[in-house]
Amino acid sequence: MAKKHYHVIAEFVDKETENTIPAGSLFEADEERLVLLRAAEVIGKEATKAEVEAAQKAGEGDADDGKTG
Repeated sequence: MAKKHYHVIAEFVDKETENTIPAGSLFEADEERLVLLRAAEVIGKEATKAEVEAAQKAGEGDADDGKTG
């Protein structure tokens, strides 16, 4: 299952890593996690490739540091 990056709209604790994921960051999730996270109203729209690259370049980390959904 391919993973994609999504905008975090409400802070939450990732059940798999126990890391707090802040609102405004990007979070990588597969389709199964996407359904759960959307139902919990913590992630919004899919991030564009440019947004993911900008987050990585800015050192945000959440876009590609192993915090997967």
